[in-house]
Amino acid sequence: MKVIKILFLINFLVLIVGFLPTSMNVNSTSNSIILNDDIDLNDFSSWWWTPVELISESSTVSAYHPAIACDSENNIHLIWDDVTPDLGGSGNDRDVFYVQYDAQTKIWLPLEVVSTESTSGSDSATIAIDSENNIHVTWSDYTNILESDADEDVFYKQRSSSGIWSTTELVSSDSTLGVDRPVIHVDAKDIAHIVWSDDTDGWDVLYKRRTSAGIWSSTFIVSEYSTLTAYTPRIDSDATGNIYFIWTDETNYGGSGVDLDVFFRTLDEDLTTWSPYTVISTESDDVSGIPNISVDDSDRIHISWVDKSNYDNASTDWDVFYKYYNPQFDTWHISKVVSTESDSPSTELRMVSDDSHLYLVWEDRTEYSGAGVDADIFFKYKDLTTDSWSSLGVLTYDHGADSNTPALAIDTLGHLHVTWSDWTDILGAGAGPDIMYRKFVGSPETPTLNNIVPNPAQLGNISLSWTEESGAVSYQIYRDISYISTISGLTPLATVSSISYIDDITAAGTYFYTVLASNNYGQSSLSNIESIQVLEDEISPGFFKSLRIGEILVLAAIIGGVQLLITTIVVVFVKTGPKIRSPKTGKK
Repeated sequence: MKVIKILFLINFLVLIVGFLPTSMNVNSTSNSIILNDDIDLNDFSSWWWTPVELISESSTVSAYHPAIACDSENNIHLIWDDVTPDLGGSGNDRDVFYVQYDAQTKIWLPLEVVSTESTSGSDSATIAIDSENNIHVTWSDYTNILESDADEDVFYKQRSSSGIWSTTELVSSDSTLGVDRPVIHVDAKDIAHIVWSDDTDGWDVLYKRRTSAGIWSSTFIVSEYSTLTAYTPRIDSDATGNIYFIWTDETNYGGSGVDLDVFFRTLDEDLTTWSPYTVISTESDDVSGIPNISVDDSDRIHISWVDKSNYDNASTDWDVFYKYYNPQFDTWHISKVVSTESDSPSTELRMVSDDSHLYLVWEDRTEYSGAGVDADIFFKYKDLTTDSWSSLGVLTYDHGADSNTPALAIDTLGHLHVTWSDWTDILGAGAGPDIMYRKFVGSPETPTLNNIVPNPAQLGNISLSWTEESGAVSYQIYRDISYISTISGLTPLATVSSISYIDDITAAGTYFYTVLASNNYGQSSLSNIESIQVLEDEISPGFFKSLRIGEILVLAAIIGGVQLLITTIVVVFVKTGPKIRSPKTGKK
């Protein structure tokens, strides 16, 4: 029995030794050192405008009315109308043209003709892109096709993501007189919505939509309560599919007076219920025109327009006004004059927003900071986080002739793309108006590297993660055995597009990590530095010192199994083996 007890004691001790490593280093501590924690995430001080590019280099006469959009891969799609004879085989009438900037090759692709079936004047085209990167274009045209008659009508065409154009479709099938300024918008459900002004029964705002399967709805009168002139409509939607319309109207609705005012209306996400009118330009006592609408990612509705009211000391020339709706409080904020630096008419206003900023461009003849009295393209943005406005920028500061009809779009990196028609003879453009383009870009914001856990850690996989930053295309991960104050001389561990990485550490020590975000225009600053202590799986000096925890557990299991086998054999032998008697001693 003493032998059995001793063997069981040996097994017990072996098992205890085998489990000792699992109870080591259970306390995790952070050794992070934070840098750049005071960076303003909405700071554009390091961003810049790229040089002006000539887009319509093949045009020899006049290029007007550009429109622009960006797809999910950050390709840029640009359209305009042009009267250059037989440009691209288009004939001698005014036609709509299209070019694409390929974000991968970084080149503008060859010119394409959109209005291929047109034999008369085509102009005022607008563009939108769906979730599959199909291009949707609408424009006004005098061509008598599809039983449209010889009056001006609204037409539509689609370009697939593979580059195939559909045939032309007639939108204004119920129209019998002129149309004006059609605008297209594609919502989150890939439904194409088109609004335009129509003179069939006096100027009204009409609306039609097309499903992704190509089915057109009937025509709706958005301005159904208008009794005078309604025109210049615009359209946008939110993420749930509510559709928002704005336009200018002379109707004295809700006490707005008989001057032109900006009106607003909603079609619900089921596309069945229309809201009543809302008068937006309530502070205006004069003419309001050229409204714009943009719904940001927080469903705030931003509306801008030009106005002749002497509101807030704006004077009686045309100025840029702005108002927005906050869904959190269900309120419209009071109007604000944006073009405070302007002392000449501000016209041809356009606006777009993303999740953090609202951007406006417009045409203005103010001689701002020596820009000259020619028409220039002015620019301002609003920080939606701080509710503050930037100072005024002039995109065509050194252009000596008129710059007109700007348009703008934002890509997925947050970069702003602006195009316009320009009479300046630069870049070999010639004397007539041409389409120009430039963009507002910058390096990504600085990512924040998360604490590394557990810390300390055992040899093997170390999991890293960091914040996703707007404007980033890729992230570079750096590691060193000393604190990283610069990456000069360091080679990145890896370059990834995700926001996590697993590093394999094979030697004990203290390691420091940092991450950079990159795009085509540069790198961010260094992220904060995170350090981690990596330990070897020690349990005792000597032989066990060189073993990892997994190897120790396997060894313990083997020893335990052997000891258990020996114990079993001994027990069986003791119970079933031959009896060994002690010799008897005789009596004295």
